Amino acid sequence: MGGNEIILLNRADLPRESELASGLTLLSSPHLRGDQLGLISEREDGNGIGVKIVDINSRDYLPVCGGLTQVFGRAYTELDLGGLLGLDLQPGRERIDLEMAAGEFPVLVDQSASGCKVVSVMDSFLGSAYEEGVQVGELAGVRSYRVGHFLVTFVEAVLEAYPEASFDPIDQATAELLIKLQERFPVVFDADGANRDFAVVGRSGGSGKDGKLIFPHNLSEGLVEQTCGSGTVAAVVAMVEEGIISGTGTLNLKFAAGGEEKSIGGPETTFVELVLGGRGIEKISFSHSLVEILARGYLGLPES
Repeated sequence: MGGNEIILLNRADLPRESELASGLTLLSSPHLRGDQLGLISEREDGNGIGVKIVDINSRDYLPVCGGLTQVFGRAYTELDLGGLLGLDLQPGRERIDLEMAAGEFPVLVDQSASGCKVVSVMDSFLGSAYEEGVQVGELAGVRSYRVGHFLVTFVEAVLEAYPEASFDPIDQATAELLIKLQERFPVVFDADGANRDFAVVGRSGGSGKDGKLIFPHNLSEGLVEQTCGSGTVAAVVAMVEEGIISGTGTLNLKFAAGGEEKSIGGPETTFVELVLGGRGIEKISFSHSLVEILARGYLGLPES
């Protein structure tokens, strides 16, 4: 998914008492390796699918993963996903509701479109971000935003304070600066714990896009995501707060992402549709242009 690798498993296949540890082992070299692990199960009420998300960047569970919703939708259209995961998931559905810790996330599947289109509705993430708080502040002299548990900053704001900074690619000095911003995040914004959800937004540079993105979630360990659905939504919220995006009604945006490691922008396009009202964003959804199934089969779990 735009440079990230996401794995889907039936949650029952991992021992519940060591689920997180086993999931992190699978995501780490020399095992299967990946960015996120989606543990899939049927909801007890029979209405939708439950997803528990293990994340290699935070070494913990994630409340939501937008990219996983895209991968799930693609896998549903291309594979017998119900058969592979042992779930009652009949083909031909136009909407599948994924229940994550942050709420319900509808995945809309249009198989009549050329090549199939999967749209991820992110209203639950938007609501939780506004509820947790959207704030602006200065981190090490750089104007930045808190959007829920995400840190969002702008290339231009970094360059204003640090003119020698580089994002194509992110050099060592810039990496150290971005790590410093993350370290300041819980202090300035009174947030719990270390920040491991980070979006950097740059101008499009005449590419016809509305911006370009990179997600240096855990640079202290060299972990950068080239594409991030939830992070894109957080970036759009910050852009509205900053006045970069304005107006009312339905707006359609395009962002470049998915480039080479540690370089902002790239060949992947993230399409965002939002409804903007007088008090901010009312609805938001997105779709990634580059989502493909790399492998399917059966996994031999490592011994604990």
